[in-house]
Amino acid sequence: MPHENPSLQATQNEGVRLPQPKHILLIKSHSMGVGDVLRSSAAWRALKARYGDAQLHLLFLSKHPGYATESLIKEHHLLSSAHFLTLRQKSPQDLSAQKTPMRALIQESLQICIDHNIDMIIDFEMHGMRSAWLTWRLQKKLAALNQGVQTVGVGQFFMKRFFYDQQAPSLKTFAKTQGLSLPMDYTNRDFVALSVLGIERLGTSIELRSSQEAKRAVEYLLQDFDSKRQQSSHHEKRILLCLNIGCGTIDALYKRPQIIDLVNALTCLYKSKPFDLILTGATFEKEINEVFICAFEKALLQESKTLPDNKFLWMDCAGLTSLPELSALLERCDLMVSTDSGPYHMAVALRVPTLAWFIKEEAASYHEEAWCKYVINPTPVQFATLTQELLV
Repeated sequence: MPHENPSLQATQNEGVRLPQPKHILLIKSHSMGVGDVLRSSAAWRALKARYGDAQLHLLFLSKHPGYATESLIKEHHLLSSAHFLTLRQKSPQDLSAQKTPMRALIQESLQICIDHNIDMIIDFEMHGMRSAWLTWRLQKKLAALNQGVQTVGVGQFFMKRFFYDQQAPSLKTFAKTQGLSLPMDYTNRDFVALSVLGIERLGTSIELRSSQEAKRAVEYLLQDFDSKRQQSSHHEKRILLCLNIGCGTIDALYKRPQIIDLVNALTCLYKSKPFDLILTGATFEKEINEVFICAFEKALLQESKTLPDNKFLWMDCAGLTSLPELSALLERCDLMVSTDSGPYHMAVALRVPTLAWFIKEEAASYHEEAWCKYVINPTPVQFATLTQELLV
């Protein structure tokens, strides 16, 4: 049975301040969804605020290789490095997929700790024992190499408490002491582990920045579209709205609004605030974008007597950008309208005015930010009112 580091525990009991970490390994697992990983950036910012110039190194234990999220997170400005170790060598749906042996995960993780001179490990995972065991084994192996490491984790249940030098309270206890309801906002979840370090969220927002390379790629992608907008003084004054219908995977289809509802809502907005439109999404979501555009243009034609006479401009960028390029594309827009999907969280992290359209109550997915509003199945008038409030 693992035991707490005696010298470290004695130091804590005496109330002596622990050494300030310089190189922190952040262990995450569970989901590689864009929003799930990006929402950890608030915790990264809070760690930066506490420990100044400390370098943050993300170690993510993903289910299988090939997640698009990796390219976005590897470029994140708050991380000095990001590493993705796979628990299976192929997708779990592939019956021939083999699990990665624990000893291989330990060895790869150990090399990361050595390469980056890690002196603190924070295990953010609350459930299961894999990351707890990994944290403990890394500490022991690094100690044998004379590389001292502090370890932090969540004492979600009794056994986990023995694997860390400092143990945060369980999720339920944390929520109660913070006055938070369950299910908890995903951004707050990382602050469970950080609470034992005395680090609170205090309204810290999630963050994202686009790279200069991504901005150049988007400028090239939109050059014809931008040219058309610039040719008319009407279009130069129009807002550029981004619509992400998304939710094209089978498990997410329930999050997608009815096309007729989207058409009616955007038509209502267009009457009072004409806009040009960028559509985003994955390649396999291009079809639903085409269905929407066909229906929307028909609705505008029917309302032509009450709408401006200059032509509506749009561009479908689904499947045309990488995730880093998508961040640069979103930055170009004045307003983002999205379902509960990755681009929604990216827009919020970029501080783009964002209206998130939900089909049902999803409290854990909301963002409480001044530049973001969320609404459940809005009426056209409600939608138009909320979006215009975001543009003020």
